[in-house]
Amino acid sequence: AGTRSLRVSELPVASRVARLTRGTTAKPGPARRNQSISAMASEADAARQGTCFCGAVRVMCVGEPVAVSICHCANCRKLSGAPFSAQALFSGGQVSVGRVGEAEKEGDDDDDEKKEPHLVGFESSSRVERFRCATCASPVYATLAKGKTAVVPLAILDAHPTLPRLQPSHHMYYASRVLDVTDDLPKFVSSSGKNAKAWVGDADGDAR
Repeated sequence: AGTRSLRVSELPVASRVARLTRGTTAKPGPARRNQSISAMASEADAARQGTCFCGAVRVMCVGEPVAVSICHCANCRKLSGAPFSAQALFSGGQVSVGRVGEAEKEGDDDDDEKKEPHLVGFESSSRVERFRCATCASPVYATLAKGKTAVVPLAILDAHPTLPRLQPSHHMYYASRVLDVTDDLPKFVSSSGKNAKAWVGDADGDAR
């Protein structure tokens, strides 16, 4: 698939908006969009959250992730501008994305909160769709497998006052790395699925 940026109102993202907004409770399913910040606030004590660089879009993650990984694939490197990316994988319904209204700081209701968050999205590879703030271009989240899984970059999340910091459990696509990482985490040549191949040295080659 191409990487032309698309507003939420454009295809193919528009065809997925209904699916993305179906989940209204924290259950497996697509990431929740267009949820007001006031509604999200009721979950805040048990949720990790953060905003994009400009503060216009907020993401909230309820509960513990299915996995936390460090990815060295070419797509993640080039789209993050870093030698690798770290992200948490949640069931789609655990993740809410909303617009931050100006009146939130003053404790008033703001109609902006009820509007669709201003995101742009594109498919970076098969079954992977990534969303960014349309204003500042910060990565906000991605979806896998048609929205069943939501992937949230750790970099967007603020430190929670009581919940422990999320810790990566493994490296993915380590054969494609541009920077060596010395740690004790398991390293995989490519993905970390059920048939994942452990990286044992550079003889494993490049698995971009």
